[in-house]
Amino acid sequence: MSQNNETPVRLVQIQPLKRTSAEAAASATSDAAEMLQLPTLTDWDIFWKKAYIGWRKVIGFTYTKHSYGATRRWLLAQVLPDKILYRWKPYQRGGCNRCGLCCKIVFRCPFFYENGETTACLIYKSEKHWPSACVAFPVDPYDLSEVQREVAPAPCPFHFEGQPEHPTIWGAVKAELRSELGKRVDKLKEAFNF
Repeated sequence: MSQNNETPVRLVQIQPLKRTSAEAAASATSDAAEMLQLPTLTDWDIFWKKAYIGWRKVIGFTYTKHSYGATRRWLLAQVLPDKILYRWKPYQRGGCNRCGLCCKIVFRCPFFYENGETTACLIYKSEKHWPSACVAFPVDPYDLSEVQREVAPAPCPFHFEGQPEHPTIWGAVKAELRSELGKRVDKLKEAFNF
């Protein structure tokens, strides 16, 4: 019996930091980029790569369901406030194993960097260009099941245990609207001494 002396593949991903720590994000990602020897992209390169992604997603509507799921995730990340968008995060378990399968579902994402020992996302170098849909992934169990269906049989290690008080998007939006309306009514009552 021979032993396999090959070193395991080291997978690395540049993670976006919280939105409030822009300076820390810039220094951390620049240090990681130098360590990984990642190619640098100009704003023009990023624009054209995003245009290519958009075009491929539009074409994907004709032959895959994943384009609809990716568009849903992008719209939710653009429209919903963070309080509603990230309501499932406390129930999320597991972590990304940096396999990159979700970056290659319909087509290989032009921002996905892969060589023999590392994988990374080139666009996470700048908070200005973070893809909101990728940062928010998985938004909810529906979003996760859609991606897991596409990458099967290789399972995505993310899963959810439990659920928030308002698990559906519409339920969370209604609860938020009720809460905001209640706060405004209370302010009006206080202003007019009711």
